[in-house]
Amino acid sequence: MPKTSNQDAPDIERTVELGSFFDAQPVELVAGAVLAARYQIEATIGDGGSGQVFRAWDRVLGEPIALKILRPDRAREKTWIKRLAREVRVARAIRHANVCRVFDLGNADGHWFVSMELATGGTLRDTLRDGGARSLEERLVDARAICAGLAAIHLVGITHRDVTPQNVLRMADGRLVLSDFGLAIDAGADTTIEGGTPRYMPPETAMGHRSDQRSDVWQFGSILHELLYQRRPEWEGGSQGLILRQAMAPNASSFEARLGRLCRDCLAHNPADRPANAMEVAARLAEAEIARPRGAFAWLLGPRRGIAILGLLVGLLAGIVVVDATIRRRIAHPPGAAPIGHLPEIDDADRRLLRALAGTLDAQGRHAEARRLDRIGTSTGD
Repeated sequence: MPKTSNQDAPDIERTVELGSFFDAQPVELVAGAVLAARYQIEATIGDGGSGQVFRAWDRVLGEPIALKILRPDRAREKTWIKRLAREVRVARAIRHANVCRVFDLGNADGHWFVSMELATGGTLRDTLRDGGARSLEERLVDARAICAGLAAIHLVGITHRDVTPQNVLRMADGRLVLSDFGLAIDAGADTTIEGGTPRYMPPETAMGHRSDQRSDVWQFGSILHELLYQRRPEWEGGSQGLILRQAMAPNASSFEARLGRLCRDCLAHNPADRPANAMEVAARLAEAEIARPRGAFAWLLGPRRGIAILGLLVGLLAGIVVVDATIRRRIAHPPGAAPIGHLPEIDDADRRLLRALAGTLDAQGRHAEARRLDRIGTSTGD
């Protein structure tokens, strides 16, 4: 969050924790209400398992902001308040143009809330859903922005765990920012909480294994696939794991083939076969640009100088990251918390992915885990 898509959209994506399927209480704030004698509520713009997001007017600074407010049942539990505070600490540890800015944590009028910058351009999901004719260059601008924000997150040792089009927001100036650190973990933190958005859940997470930065890479690969091919990845299952169906056109250029290989590597079933983090993905994106025949990079740099300044390009791609001293301390994840929200509706592509994963587990003799995935699929209504 914040999520700015229409709540009535049939394929709304909601972050969940595995094994949780109950309704949460809504935040009872209407347009015109004033929170903390400062924030005037204007409209609900997002909805998740732990809270709701509102567009509000900051009466002190005279500008619009977004407020993420814990649901009443969550706000009564100390574990949820601690998690919200931790989410703010994680987000504020990162300073990057492609990461959503979080301002403060507050408690007033019986509500716990977080204030953050408002995205007025919707989400990447909105862009993908519109399906307008966009050039490859425009789509790559979006891919580079997401990768840059994710690289900034990975550079400080954090795993996001919920990199989805719904959590990529478009600001008024057109730039994309990564948001929602509700599931983020530090590299050294112990957590028993695994979850995410089902249709963007990496195989290892769906099978109950621990997530790391390679799980974020898988989610980025899924987004990259949608950007490159205007459709979500499709899979075939077997005893050796999931196999990505070929999406590249037979007449693809060498540049497009490089991008396709990067997408395939990001979506490898085995985390060990993926790039280790978003910095490696950024490097390969830059390499592809440099090697692009008669492209802008080749014209400006020439083949001999291109490789020499690759490191500079990767640094520019990742952006200038200013890290608070506090991120040098381990950001410990609080102990197990109550489950969050119920699963959203899923489509046939989601069911095929879940069936493929379950089939892989069955073929490996891991029948209990296979049945677990089946329950996730059947617990999500049509």
